[in-house]
Amino acid sequence: MGLSFSKVGIVGGTGGMGEWFANFLEKQGYDVYPVGRSTELTPKMMARLCDVVVISVPIPVTIQMIQTIGPFVKERRLLMDLTSIKQKPLEAMLAHTDAEVVGVHPLFGPVENAEGQRVAICQGRGNSGLKWVKKVFDTGKLKILEMEPKEHDRLMGLIQGVNHFSTLGLAHCIRSSGFSIDEIEKCSTSTFKRRLDRIYKLLEQPADLFGSLLIDNPESLNYIRLYRDVLNEMIPIIENKDHDAFQKLFYSLRGE
Repeated sequence: MGLSFSKVGIVGGTGGMGEWFANFLEKQGYDVYPVGRSTELTPKMMARLCDVVVISVPIPVTIQMIQTIGPFVKERRLLMDLTSIKQKPLEAMLAHTDAEVVGVHPLFGPVENAEGQRVAICQGRGNSGLKWVKKVFDTGKLKILEMEPKEHDRLMGLIQGVNHFSTLGLAHCIRSSGFSIDEIEKCSTSTFKRRLDRIYKLLEQPADLFGSLLIDNPESLNYIRLYRDVLNEMIPIIENKDHDAFQKLFYSLRGE
């Protein structure tokens, strides 16, 4: 017999993706209980009340929150998270609760309309919770990607780790170049202006958000090292003015 999930509590539900998920669920008719620093409702109180408990807090405190709240989420209920790393949070949830467990990573930031966006889902324990999570996102017309947590973290090590690392690296290079931002912007091509916009957008965010993506996912360092290695392979081509080697590399990257 399937379980009933009607009351959803969200730790971190007053900001960021937790707030987005609260609004997303409310539009589908669920009773949502957000918990934040300024709410009277505490995580433990909410865990006793709700059928579904969602952890949506910064990565560095996710495991601690799971350890604190997990024992209060009883069997025949659901404990899930919304973090960008999946293996360690899933292991912690499985270790600290008897409830059903699902790991979720929305592959986007807070948006007004998430239709067509992708969400990664990793099964932990039980089938009813997994079915409910899939139904919720299917109702919202999101694209569901089911995967193993290890596979997820390896992919995010490349997709998020190298992506953000290279953006920060370009920002560091610009600052070290000796040119002022005004000089750079005045002469920027449209392509480079888009790169600058990405840098500005990233640097507007809290540092610990990107620090966690780079440092707390152990797979990120592997792909950052790979990125360093391929750059070191490419630099001699430029140093040696080797047009033939450059064309060979260029066309190989096009799959030719």
